[in-house]
Amino acid sequence: MISSPPSEPWCLFLDRDGVINRRVVGDYVRTLQQWEYLPGALHGLRLLSQWAPRIVIVTNQRGVGRGLMSQEDLDRIHARLLEDVAMVGARVDAIRVCPHRETDGCACRKPQPGLALSWLAVNREVNPGRSVMVGDSPSDMAMAENLAAVTGGCVRVLIDDRSDPGLTGVDTDLRFPTLLDYAKDVTT
Repeated sequence: MISSPPSEPWCLFLDRDGVINRRVVGDYVRTLQQWEYLPGALHGLRLLSQWAPRIVIVTNQRGVGRGLMSQEDLDRIHARLLEDVAMVGARVDAIRVCPHRETDGCACRKPQPGLALSWLAVNREVNPGRSVMVGDSPSDMAMAENLAAVTGGCVRVLIDDRSDPGLTGVDTDLRFPTLLDYAKDVTT
């Protein structure tokens, strides 16, 4: 039987591109035709759904802010994601998106913790200090550190298949090659 750690509810924050779906190198996932799940990602989400009390995707999508895709395009992609997640018996409680460009100076663009903090602000039953952030970039790990500075804690989990030399020196708590590997580790 898979169970979440004891005590009050907490949240598993997940990055999207490079964790759940394949990243489009040098571009953005703009259409459903470009959307491709990473191997085992949906199975990993199903396992994590049985373990984590809350699951929230937090994703920068500056392609919207740059006018390269519309909010409607992004909404279609996320609607399909949620349909697929439900179809395999998994769950995602929310998707939080920063559509802004780096130069916009917003508080929601990772590595700032605004996406997580805005969700936590309306879900006060969740203990923010027990958060977990799973991502595939230095920005995701920095967001986890920034969230921890505000909330008192956040475990940093890096998805690192060893193909990106830029991740070699990234400070993190845990590393796994895929979301499925992480899910199997925490649920067995």
